[in-house]
Amino acid sequence: MIYKLPVTIKLFEREYIARCELLRATATGDNPDEALKNLKEAIHEMVKEFGREAVFQDINPEVDVQVLEVSV
Repeated sequence: MIYKLPVTIKLFEREYIARCELLRATATGDNPDEALKNLKEAIHEMVKEFGREAVFQDINPEVDVQVLEVSV
């Protein structure tokens, strides 16, 4: 099953942090791509440890995730 998840990536000091608030998952990397790759691996490890149903219990796979930019 494929889930679309909102992820934020930001530079903190000298490493990038990728965070998925919905899953309460975080990973770091030397660049944004590595942080995202590490986050995917962390989520896979969570699924191995706790099971897909537990990890994704609050996530609906039918939901489409998009970015909305707002200028204020």
